[in-house]
Amino acid sequence: MEFTYESYIKLLKRLEDKGYQFAGYRSWEKKEKSVILRHDVDYSLQKAAEFSAVEREMGVPSTYFVLVSSDFYNLHSLKSKKYIRQIMDNGGEIGLHFDETQYDIRTEEELRDYLYREADILSGITGKETGAVSMHRPSEKFLSDNMEFGSIINSYSKIYFKDMKYLSDSRRRWREDVDEIVRQGAYRRLHILVHPFWYFTGFERDIKQTLKGAILNASLQYYDGLEDNFSSLGKEIRRDEIEELLRG
Repeated sequence: MEFTYESYIKLLKRLEDKGYQFAGYRSWEKKEKSVILRHDVDYSLQKAAEFSAVEREMGVPSTYFVLVSSDFYNLHSLKSKKYIRQIMDNGGEIGLHFDETQYDIRTEEELRDYLYREADILSGITGKETGAVSMHRPSEKFLSDNMEFGSIINSYSKIYFKDMKYLSDSRRRWREDVDEIVRQGAYRRLHILVHPFWYFTGFERDIKQTLKGAILNASLQYYDGLEDNFSSLGKEIRRDEIEELLRG
């Protein structure tokens, strides 16, 4: 499967053709043949909002897991809140992407405490209860312990990670042929993780092109942020000068 919006749309249509019904973490049991779509937003809320527009056109629900503790975006900023609202308006659920490496966690009780704190922060931003969590770079201990968090569904619990057919494009590489698995239609329950960061429209970019483009775009966004807070920034250094430096 290519990493383009067009290929993703084909995947969604193929799922429908094979009788799969799109579901969330609380509705899949009601479907005879279901698929849960999950998106981890590791680097860019902007890309996630763009991706959610594709799913809106298809009438497909999914869950976007966002980081509260991230070096790449600030959930409390007006711009980030705008992207979160776009995702929700496009039909996406917002879940917590929890990074346990941000804390000095020594016990399961401490992990739960930090996770609940972040879930409360996220709920304050979305205006809705945080209903599900996915782990960012989960430890082997977490994956093996099958932990539960009360009303917050753990997307890595056994039922979603083992009992269902779990497919992922992590690090821009499908471990299995997702197209062929869907085409065969042998599994009643699918749980598919797709990272919006890797996808573009029109043509496929390789991993180096994708990362280079993200770094350049981040630099320009930093400039735009400075311009909003630094009067007459253009008199000191123009945006096109930054673009020229980045191209060079």
